[in-house]
Amino acid sequence: MTRKILLLLIVVLAMTLRVYQMNHNPPSLSWDEVSIGYNAYSIVKTGKDEHGRFLPLDAFVAYGDYKPPFAIYATAPFVALLGLNELSVRLPSALFGTLTVLLTYFLVQELFWVYMKKAKRDKFSLLVCWIPLFAAALLAISPWHINISRAGFEANIALFFVVLGTYLVLRAQRNSRYWLIAWVPYVVTIYTFNSSRYFAPIFALALCIFFWKNIRTHWKPFAIGIIISAVLLVPITPHLLSKEARLRFAEVNIFTDPSVVTTANERIAREQNSLIAKIVNNRRVGYARSYFIHFFDNLEPNFLFVTGDGNPKFSIRDVGQLYMFEAPFLAIGLFAMFLSFPQTAALLLCWLVAAIIPAATARETPHALRILNSLPTWQIFVAFGILCSLEYLKKKYTQKISLHNVFIIFLMALYGLGITYYLHNYYRHYPKEFSSEWQYGYREALANVAKIQGDYNSIVIGDSIGRPYMYTLFYTKTDPQEFWKTKEDSFDAAGFYHVYGFGKYRFPSSLPSSLEPRTLYVWDAGTAPKGARILNTIRRLDDSPVLDIFDKGAGKI
Repeated sequence: MTRKILLLLIVVLAMTLRVYQMNHNPPSLSWDEVSIGYNAYSIVKTGKDEHGRFLPLDAFVAYGDYKPPFAIYATAPFVALLGLNELSVRLPSALFGTLTVLLTYFLVQELFWVYMKKAKRDKFSLLVCWIPLFAAALLAISPWHINISRAGFEANIALFFVVLGTYLVLRAQRNSRYWLIAWVPYVVTIYTFNSSRYFAPIFALALCIFFWKNIRTHWKPFAIGIIISAVLLVPITPHLLSKEARLRFAEVNIFTDPSVVTTANERIAREQNSLIAKIVNNRRVGYARSYFIHFFDNLEPNFLFVTGDGNPKFSIRDVGQLYMFEAPFLAIGLFAMFLSFPQTAALLLCWLVAAIIPAATARETPHALRILNSLPTWQIFVAFGILCSLEYLKKKYTQKISLHNVFIIFLMALYGLGITYYLHNYYRHYPKEFSSEWQYGYREALANVAKIQGDYNSIVIGDSIGRPYMYTLFYTKTDPQEFWKTKEDSFDAAGFYHVYGFGKYRFPSSLPSSLEPRTLYVWDAGTAPKGARILNTIRRLDDSPVLDIFDKGAGKI
């Protein structure tokens, strides 16, 4: 009963940390969030996406980035219930994040199930019984997981299904019927996040190797489960093999970096095309070197424990992806688990590595979002390290009970200070320091425009913040059918989608040389031409100006 109450408290804490003021912090919706939200709104209103495609299952074209569909469909019920706003877009991620914390408890139970059965006979197994609670608690207060759960990131939803799928595979070791559905969550991840399309098959293969004996014994339910998963993949398979999907991969991966080939050719030429030069400076060697550099970037201590991801959307830049004081417990947990439970440790390590393998192909590393699938392995190792440290102190200093208690108090103080420092900076400083990173300004500008738009025939909005058409659709709640009737759009040579206008709104790439009468302009602060009447200036949360709202001038409207 005590553990059930503690688990409930952990889940409540996780939910609170993920939903409190989430409609205000992060300080604005990103362009991906407004795209997810408006496409969900369009599905609710018409059954079609923003491009007029009926219930797409392969991908949502969106900006030409072909978003995986699951997050949009998961958002649609919240938009229908709560309306089109920040809360309805972000709440699905927060809920899935909270459920991931809960599911982590049951996942870890399955990881150590055999040993837990011996708890009454073995004190060490009794210790193992507490690992599920510790791991769930550490994920609940993880800066990494909190940051991602508070915004509408598809990766966070995918992580829930990764944990669910792994739990079902482990459950299948005790009940073979679970093989029928064990792979379905991995299929869902493929419909949810781009990186998961590479992670899911890699990790699924690793799981098959780990549990091959069980699969051979229960091959029938396993085979049926594979067939079910294959059928579920049919709608998305044509897209996965399409040129659009290949373009998306080519856009971000290191293997299209021409500098590697240029460097290789220069070095070979410098050595007069010698055989050894062709071997050592082969471009394939260069790409392999680049890959391993990017792989280990994601394990860099500064990234993990000090500053976190360089992208402020994934980190507050003042706390690591893990708490700094968790580093020694991570090392202890990894070492001790390999000594005590080598198969469990190997499985978790394979999970972690499988999450980094596809992320290492990207040019931007380290990347907290692309390796999010490595959670909650970090927390499980840390939890094991903490509990092993406690057990060691109890055994080593049997006559000094106070030392064990002091360690517990010290540990509680560390986590108390860590979470307080993180939350203080997250709520007090992060919004002001990084509002520009969240495309802050369009919401505030459009709220001002809404009050006076009736006085103007046309409204011109600049694209310096990015994707002004989508922010306009989102915050004006434009009916999708009205948008389809009046839009002016095209795809560029790279396949990206651009909207130049709809209704009375226009989105030019540059400010017109002369201002038109009865036209309202929303443009970069400080760029209004001489003589223009500035009606308002939108400021970021650090008080720096971002947008001016102006027209031709008094008496010239």
